Amino acid sequence: MKHKSESSSINKSLFPVKKAKYLSIGLFLAASVTLPCLSSVSHGHSLFIQSGRYEVSKGKSSPLFFCYGHHFPVDDAVRREKLAWVKMVSPAGEEKEIALRDEKSLHSYPVSYDSEGTWTLIAETTPGYFAMYTDKKWRKRHSLKPLSSFIENASEVESSMRSSQWTKAYVTCEKPSPDFPSRAGLPLEIVPLKNPQLLKEGDSLEVQVYNDGKPYLGNGAWDATYNGFSTEAEDMFIPRTEVKGGVFTIPVDHSGRWFVRFFTKQDAPADARDQYLTEKRTSTMTFEVRNERKRPKSDSH
Repeated sequence: MKHKSESSSINKSLFPVKKAKYLSIGLFLAASVTLPCLSSVSHGHSLFIQSGRYEVSKGKSSPLFFCYGHHFPVDDAVRREKLAWVKMVSPAGEEKEIALRDEKSLHSYPVSYDSEGTWTLIAETTPGYFAMYTDKKWRKRHSLKPLSSFIENASEVESSMRSSQWTKAYVTCEKPSPDFPSRAGLPLEIVPLKNPQLLKEGDSLEVQVYNDGKPYLGNGAWDATYNGFSTEAEDMFIPRTEVKGGVFTIPVDHSGRWFVRFFTKQDAPADARDQYLTEKRTSTMTFEVRNERKRPKSDSH
């Protein structure tokens, strides 16, 4: 399966150098400055798809919903137009797209699990933009639009980014699939090298990042946490860690719901630099590590 959905040159004469201490945006673009792949910028909102339950009985349903933001397990509501699509993938590999409501919410929808095995919930965001620039009156500005929308009013551009995200979650119906469907075919995807549904507290999980269907060989960064580790924003159990080659190992030291995130930052392709200067691509994954029951079952609810 493959899931993809994803720009005139700028007239540099529009941007004369008025003061030597400022970097003309025209010269900045003409020089094609190489931006650091993992430059230090604040996190944008991250998207995680989740299931109400990660282990369900055949014939039963459980809602999916989203975390969008910086706090786990739930943060901000998501606008309908931010979601390009949401799908469920059966153990047999059959996809079904979920109809989305036109609202700003957690976008919770019931998923009916009618066959045994490992199901995969997947989603993609509509690409977004974020830029910081100085206008011609030397005032600092922020923009959520492409570079071309404000370039004529800019004297200096500090950053201009396009961001795309993909997310998935694994859900077990009755028992995991004998052949674990690790890859869902997302353009950027965190792929476990063993079934995370079989993990126990204290195990570790090795993953390989795939980019456009091939193992990713470039630079990136990852972090991970579990529900209950911290109440604070972006306070991750595994802090941001840079990695080359897209292979890393997650120490699963606690049971519970886990969130894993991987992202890349690269210069925009030459034919898109009139729209953005940096491209950020993010992939997230959730799974649950179960524990043995800690208290005896009660006779009544």
